[in-house]
Amino acid sequence: MYKTKEEKQKYIEKIFKDKALFEWEVLHVSSHYDRLEIMEVLAHILVREKLRYELNFLYLKSYDDFNFSQIVNIIFHEIANEWVSFATDILHYPKQDAIQELQNKIRVRFIHSLAKEYYEKYRRKIFEEVGDTFIELVANASSEKSITRVIHETLESSLIKNRQILDMHNFKQLYKRTKIARNIKSSDINSLKIKINDLKALYGDAKIKTDEKEKLYSQIERTHKELDKVASYSLDHFDKAIKRLKDTMVQSMMSMTNSKL
Repeated sequence: MYKTKEEKQKYIEKIFKDKALFEWEVLHVSSHYDRLEIMEVLAHILVREKLRYELNFLYLKSYDDFNFSQIVNIIFHEIANEWVSFATDILHYPKQDAIQELQNKIRVRFIHSLAKEYYEKYRRKIFEEVGDTFIELVANASSEKSITRVIHETLESSLIKNRQILDMHNFKQLYKRTKIARNIKSSDINSLKIKINDLKALYGDAKIKTDEKEKLYSQIERTHKELDKVASYSLDHFDKAIKRLKDTMVQSMMSMTNSKL
């Protein structure tokens, strides 16, 4: 690709001056949908791993610990890591040299600007993941009486401004809805698993003709995809009131962060 060090340096200079080129070469992004896909992955990493003690209700000890301050920094580091991978894998740079290329303040600002842009445009994905963790926390409660400190503080917080529109006025109602939603999801998953097993039994019949086997194989594949899809759904997919709760939380987070952008 680029044989000499001088050619590589010119190419690197070009990449860090052209956002579209950087996105294409380093992040493999060329459209809104690509960016959205990246942010869906990043949202999971941010909320479930990197910032779980700041954003994930399953790990928060108190609502006061809830904050967004490190999100852009984490996105920055993820993009920087992608650069290092690109430089080592494609440009065949030693890792230390790839990191050294980021010591330039202009390049740091370039990546930070990109990270901030991704956050501003797609932060809703992060907040949806946050909302999912709160719903999971409620669903994980052992009984309708076992409301934790974090759940109580969150229900009383500005994150859920108007509970009157949610058709849920207390923790018991919310708890019951999450349990019902979880049961519906489990039932749908089990039904699909049974369907797959039935189809596989038919497929294994030696008397089935070739064209029928092909149809059955296609059905099995489609049902597997449907099963994966249902398994990936968060609980708000199965209950309109839980969906309104999550949407309310997301909108509150959008409003809370608008003033800080």
